[in-house]
Amino acid sequence: MNLRERIQVISERWFVREPLLFMTLMSHEIAPAKGLRHLIRSGQGRIEYGFDCEPEKLSDEELEENLRAEVIRILLRHPYRHHGKKDAAYLASNITLNENYNFRFLKYKAVEIWENDVSCRNQNFEFYYRRILEMDGGEGGGDLTEKGKKSSSQGTGNANNSRQASESGITEHGGGDQTDMPTACSALWQEDDFMEQKIREIIEWAQTAMQWGTLPGNLVQTLVASLRPEIDYRKIISAFRTSVISGDKRLTRFKPSRRYGFLYNGKKSEFTTRLLIAVDVSGSVADSELQVFFSAVNCFFKYGIQSLDVLQFDTQVEEPVMDMRKAKKSVTVHGRGGTDFQPVIAFFEAARQPYDGLVIFTDGYAPVPEMKARSIRKTLWICNNKENYLHHEAWMKKCGRCCWIRKD
Repeated sequence: MNLRERIQVISERWFVREPLLFMTLMSHEIAPAKGLRHLIRSGQGRIEYGFDCEPEKLSDEELEENLRAEVIRILLRHPYRHHGKKDAAYLASNITLNENYNFRFLKYKAVEIWENDVSCRNQNFEFYYRRILEMDGGEGGGDLTEKGKKSSSQGTGNANNSRQASESGITEHGGGDQTDMPTACSALWQEDDFMEQKIREIIEWAQTAMQWGTLPGNLVQTLVASLRPEIDYRKIISAFRTSVISGDKRLTRFKPSRRYGFLYNGKKSEFTTRLLIAVDVSGSVADSELQVFFSAVNCFFKYGIQSLDVLQFDTQVEEPVMDMRKAKKSVTVHGRGGTDFQPVIAFFEAARQPYDGLVIFTDGYAPVPEMKARSIRKTLWICNNKENYLHHEAWMKKCGRCCWIRKD
């Protein structure tokens, strides 16, 4: 059988066993692509399979896994979002699939690029996309083969082995230089609101009918979470400020005492909010995200707050704490190490003059801190993006309120 016939057999099997995957597959036009040597790609409402590859070299198990990976990629909407560098986005997408859903034959794993960095295991798409751009100097994924990327068939050698493999023409199924695989497989990727909505409707159907097939629970949770409406972090900040507002009373001669009239000064209530802002400056937070964090800090002054105590932290609190009384155009960043929330919580709870609230800007990747119940009620976690918010939402909601920064 040719590839088209074999894909047809797989789709018929999915009709019974994998209803969500079948619905997603049928939502796209399935067509051959002449010159495509890397088997399967998706985008622009199509799933294209390699016209030039040799189907006899591909087992049924490998073909089904490749097709399954592409359909899950579509459900995660990777081909239909805006990406500055599509080849880097494709690499990040494959690494995300391999790290979270245990594919056997899919190319590119975190261990092949970041051999000894355990912090790069089991992360989300945004994390890998950002790390790939940083690894390649912000220019995309095209040169990653020369910097440490390895074919899955090569195991986990060093960067020199990867470079030699690339130069000798290590190929994907059916031939072709591996260095052009990310570019070829992401060629159809482009932002598409119509396809995004179409996929959302399919996921909503699966949620209503409970037709998830054999998809793992963590993937189901991710898909369901993707249906939630967008959160405006500015509204969350405003509501948080209102919830932790405190009242101070001072004497005034312009208001009579309730008991003695104008014989004694009356009391006037002044409502203030004393907030501690903690900004995660660890190495996993990009410089551009720090700019967004501090821009968000400046937003607090729009809600009537007179001053803020702002600290930076990674594995420790960076001294001194900055007293901000107005928005700042630039801030010097220190730290850039690992991440630990516990020193921040300890600083907040041990403050001589108690704070009314704690706001933590972070990517969320650190051990869950131990907090007193009083501190939990006063804490707001703000993640750097939606993906990290969805990844950490469960534990953050147990440690306070949480939201993410939506970059407009």
